[in-house]
Amino acid sequence: MTISRVLRLVPAAVLVLGLAACTDDDPDAGGSTPSASATGGAGSTPDATSSDTSSASETPSVVPATGKEIGVATVSMRLTDSPDWRVTDTAVNVVALLPSDTGANLSVGLVDAPNLPGRDTDDKGDSFERTLSTEPAAPKRVANRVLDGVECFVLDGRTDDLHHYVVGAVVGDRVFLLQFKVPAGLADGDQLIEQMLASIDVKDA
Repeated sequence: MTISRVLRLVPAAVLVLGLAACTDDDPDAGGSTPSASATGGAGSTPDATSSDTSSASETPSVVPATGKEIGVATVSMRLTDSPDWRVTDTAVNVVALLPSDTGANLSVGLVDAPNLPGRDTDDKGDSFERTLSTEPAAPKRVANRVLDGVECFVLDGRTDDLHHYVVGAVVGDRVFLLQFKVPAGLADGDQLIEQMLASIDVKDA
């Protein structure tokens, strides 16, 4: 399957993730304390599993993105400064695509949904890892990281064609998930992710 074909399916994938946020495929999961050595940054290599993640680390200092703002109930973020972003916005999710002449588009998906009682950020990280396990460049749990003062789970996956990077957190009685799919050939792709994450604004729990 080509990258362009994969990224055209992003809206459907975001819907699946929204539904997954409201369910739990392993009610006995959770309760363990993750630990690992991965940094959790967008440029890191995913070398940890869901049972081997670490405590959160602060986000590296980068210049925040200054483009169009997108957001849901729990979180907002700015895209990179480009007039070419194509944004589809609904009440519970946002999908943004930055087209490329080659058809290998950069995509951003943002989902917000009710959280299940008793499920914390690490539980949801494990759950989303399972949900995304059949997607291209299936991302794996790496070290948590702190975004706007909130500890977030991180999933990271890479292939020769695609970088798939996901962050999310439980905020109050809701959960958000932010998913980036970046063509591997895109110059400064990891930096673009970090610039957008540096602009994130997590609403008060």
